Order: sequence, then C-alpha cells, then structure tokens
Amino acid sequence: MKNKKWYVVIILLSFSASIYLLTTGNREIDFYKLFILPMIISVFSIVLGTISGRLAKKDRLPHKLVLPIAMSVPVLFAISQYGKYILDQSNENYTQEIMHVLVALIIIAVGNYLPKTKPSRFIGLKFFWLLDKPVLWFKVHRLAGYLWILSGVLMLSLGVSSKWFWIVGYATLLYVIPLIYSIVLLKKEKEEKNEIIKD
Repeated sequence: MKNKKWYVVIILLSFSASIYLLTTGNREIDFYKLFILPMIISVFSIVLGTISGRLAKKDRLPHKLVLPIAMSVPVLFAISQYGKYILDQSNENYTQEIMHVLVALIIIAVGNYLPKTKPSRFIGLKFFWLLDKPVLWFKVHRLAGYLWILSGVLMLSLGVSSKWFWIVGYATLLYVIPLIYSIVLLKKEKEEKNEIIKD
C-alpha cells in the first residue's frame, strides 16, 4: 500500500472490539482473544497489503484492489468480534449496539468515498465556496475522508455516547476540522493571488 496511514486504520480496526470491551469493563474474555489475535490479524493484513502492493507494481493486480484486499481482513475480523462478544441478543442494549456498529461502518464507508467525490452541490461536504475550486475541494475531502474513517473506527472502539464530550468530539472530527481547513486553504489561495497581483 502506498499510504502508510492505512496501517494505523488496519491496527485500530483489528483492536476496535478489544478496546470497546475493555472500556465497557468486560474483562471475561481471555488475553489471547483481546490482544494476541488482533495483533496477528493486524500483521497479516499489513503483510497482505504489502504483497498486494508489490503485485500491483508488477501489473499482476489492479491498483484499485490493493486497499480493499488489505482492509477486508480487519473489517471482517472486527465484525466477527462484535457479533461474537458484543451483539449478544440477551443484552438489554442489543438494538442500540447494532445501531452503533452500523453507524460506525457507514461513517467508515463514507470516509473512504469522500476523497473520490468531485465538486457537487449534492455529494460531499456542503462547503459551497469550494464548488468552483476543484483542487481545494479535493484537499479538503481527502482530509475529511481520513477523519471520517478515524471517527468510524473510534465509534467502533469507544462506542456512541450521549455525553456532550463525545458528541462535540465526533462533530469536530466529522465537520469542524474540514470546515476550518477549507477556510484556511481559501485564505491562503487569496493571499497568494494578492501577492501575484502586487508583483
């Protein structure tokens, strides 16, 4: 894989169920399942991504398949861990737990899609001042994609809470940071244009 940031996402996804179980106080699961197995999955996924990347460089595999191949293992592992330990039908909060996992997976999927969007009034973050600036649109949506994926992984790991701290934290990652970044980029572009005019 070209981008090493995906390694962090792979590791976080592999450990997301373990982190969730530890933060909710569930200590009944043994050390191997909480720590060793996610570590094995992380290493296996990174090795799989590296091998896929080398095959893509030799034109034996399409470049578009490298990331899905590497991400499929930790995603399936995380889903299986949630299904086995967290989404237990005897749990009172069963529906709430399913919703929290679905919301997190949707946010990760949207985050993966955001950098691929083109300037549009209907798709992507609603920053109308970027519609006629495709380069800035791409930069903002690339950052937003990473932040949305990070938010989804955090939701899988830490859960969705009604406490104001978590609501503000997720809102900051999903919208506020990309908003500030878009304004900073726009201001920088205007300053560069003004300097060119002065020269």
